[in-house]
Amino acid sequence: MFSSTDRAMRIRLLQQMEQFIQYLNEAAVNSQIFPHVVHGFTDTNPAIREQTVKSMLLLAPKLNETNLNQELMRQFARLQSRDDQGPIRCNTTVCLGKIASYLNAGTRQRVLISAFSRATKDPFPASRSAGVLGFAATHNYYSVTEIAARILPTLCAVTVDPDKSVRDQAFKAIKSFLSKLETVSEDPTKLADIEKDVASCAQPAGASSSWAGWAVTGMSSITSKLIRNAPGTDAAAAEVNMNVLVHLSPPSLKIDPCMHVYISVA
Repeated sequence: MFSSTDRAMRIRLLQQMEQFIQYLNEAAVNSQIFPHVVHGFTDTNPAIREQTVKSMLLLAPKLNETNLNQELMRQFARLQSRDDQGPIRCNTTVCLGKIASYLNAGTRQRVLISAFSRATKDPFPASRSAGVLGFAATHNYYSVTEIAARILPTLCAVTVDPDKSVRDQAFKAIKSFLSKLETVSEDPTKLADIEKDVASCAQPAGASSSWAGWAVTGMSSITSKLIRNAPGTDAAAAEVNMNVLVHLSPPSLKIDPCMHVYISVA
């Protein structure tokens, strides 16, 4: 069914995925489902692209090394840098932060800082905020050298962002990272503990889940609104997309207060 060219069927399958994903084994996901779902990243309909991104929250835990650390990261990089829909770029960043713990150490080192840094320069304010929050949510995967030389310079540039809510997030993240550096400076013996997760193997997501929830849920309204208003977009498909987002978002996830600001001015 995932190989169908019927857009309505494809988006309905993505919509209902959380109801049957637990019954699919990893072999089926990697050989029969993901190869077809991945085409949604390049679909001309933004509703399908957006929902495909969100479906990765469910598929990522079952993806093999090649599909997760190579193919999916390639698709995410393309969406972040080239998709014309700000909310889709934003949710790509959010999903990356959400699934970071599933990635292997080499991929995390290669992808995370570059991806979140790219997001902080996005013209869409919510994407810039997602980039800052991405750094904060994955703080345990960075060495103190990376924090000092790559992350803090990026975050400092965001402290003069045109959007105050983005600036506020940047200052909070900077304080958190500086605290880690100060801790090691005062007691170098704590370095090993602070960097214990940097080279850790892939594991189930934990601490980042509450962070990722705000955009997965909160971005649904703004994404649907932009898609409905986009020239040449099928209204019915956009309406389906709005319902998909509502159904996919776990009710336990919280919406960050900042997102209410973005939604209200969209």
